Amino acid sequence: MDLPQSKLFALTALGMSSILVGLLPGCFTKQSRTQWPLFLSCLLCFGGGVLLCTSLAHILPEAREAAAANYKKYTELIFCLGFFILYLMDEIVHYFYGEIAGHNHNHEDGHLPHIDEGSRLPERYQDNFTRRHSNEAAPLHRAFSSQGEREPLLRPERQLPFNPHFFRAKSDSALLCDDTPSQLCHVMHKEPCATSMPTTNFALLVALSIHSVLEGLVVGLERMPSKVLLLLGAVASHKLVVGFCLGVELASNEYVTFCKHFICIFVFSVSSVAGILIGMLIFNVPTDVTDIAIPILQALAGGTLLYVTVCEVLPRERARWHQKNLKKSAGVAQLLSVSVGFALMALLSNYLATDAQLHTRINIARSHNDFHRSDQHIKYRL
Repeated sequence: MDLPQSKLFALTALGMSSILVGLLPGCFTKQSRTQWPLFLSCLLCFGGGVLLCTSLAHILPEAREAAAANYKKYTELIFCLGFFILYLMDEIVHYFYGEIAGHNHNHEDGHLPHIDEGSRLPERYQDNFTRRHSNEAAPLHRAFSSQGEREPLLRPERQLPFNPHFFRAKSDSALLCDDTPSQLCHVMHKEPCATSMPTTNFALLVALSIHSVLEGLVVGLERMPSKVLLLLGAVASHKLVVGFCLGVELASNEYVTFCKHFICIFVFSVSSVAGILIGMLIFNVPTDVTDIAIPILQALAGGTLLYVTVCEVLPRERARWHQKNLKKSAGVAQLLSVSVGFALMALLSNYLATDAQLHTRINIARSHNDFHRSDQHIKYRL
């Protein structure tokens, strides 16, 4: 297999396998998602661990290694710049479209939610709440009307429903100080707003696509057919894992139809193909510009992935199960899923990087041996 054929095989295999793996989570029916919600949440946390390792342990070292000597010290700053760029985009979307998309955090209206008194307090606090507020309300009945009848100062139709999330300094705070709940930190956990979902999916797709283009570019610029196949295995091993995690993330969003799911996976898969084709086209072109641009784009993509992971994916999954409070072991299962995803991606990246370096050293040694043998043969004949 010559060099062009090996590259055509690489782009075909990488594109088709990415599409199949990315569409696999979309085949799950809605009923199966509702039957095993914790399993789906663990899959999403596994994807979060994969993305976290891809960002910190894969993209950032690659960007720093590929950067020129004069620009290596700016690699981490560019990485952080990608984080803040997506942060800014998210806040811009919230500012202009937050109220339109229901940015009231699932409240029924723009005011205080209608909640019965003590309905969200644990049972051991409801008696304490009733006793305190009944004692506070007693003096209100000492007012008399003009006919001498007792009349409450606050009429029922003017009283606001009790909101346990609105704590007053002298009453509700004292209530909580009597017996502090053991899981108070979990009470205020909320999912990211619905307006974050389009930004999250779009940013995740763009970041992974940029990274795929740059990886495909490395394959397209390779000059040895055997090294092309080795790079194909290295790129495909973690691209398929990341593609599956992207598919799970899209399939878990109820607003993403199968058509949108297919388009996103198709764009993600074609990005590697485009990178290989670009590398084949600029094979003999001077690379002064690309040597500077590629590390910058790589670092920006890594910072974007970091924001999506630590500010959207992981907080969302933790908040869902902290709100439900159905299984206390859900948080441990999510932590294990993140750890497994991170460890798997780290092993793939480190093992394949070591294998690629070993393969390069073997090729260099063979080329030196061939050179010395040919030199000695020429001297012998002379």
